[in-house]
Amino acid sequence: MWTVASYYAVLLLTVAVAMWRGGPLERWAACTALLASVCTTVLAPQPNWSHIEYNIFVIDIVALASFWFIALKTNRFWPYWITGWQLIAIFGHVQKMMFSEILARPYALLSMYISYPILFLILYASGSTKRRGNAAA
Repeated sequence: MWTVASYYAVLLLTVAVAMWRGGPLERWAACTALLASVCTTVLAPQPNWSHIEYNIFVIDIVALASFWFIALKTNRFWPYWITGWQLIAIFGHVQKMMFSEILARPYALLSMYISYPILFLILYASGSTKRRGNAAA
């Protein structure tokens, strides 16, 4: 339970910094992360991880599409990184589909902890936006 609370603390800090200091794309990325996290909590409150988690997989695909669209709108590096990290999460689901013998714990850890690098990159981007003159592109 403390891991969920710590994650949401980092998530809310990221959203707050993005809203306060970030540009439109940083805000969009933070809202994507927030919406994906809330949807995951609501649609898969107690995932089993022994089989493919289809609800989380679909949410991850939608988040990937959102991050990918952000990457297409800018020439900054951070959207490409968050898109890449999200793609790693997708590949975790695909591997579980292909190889059912993958243990539940590694599958769960990959799906859960891949969010932290994404949040830290959004925090970095939000903090550097004002120094760049608030340029979205």
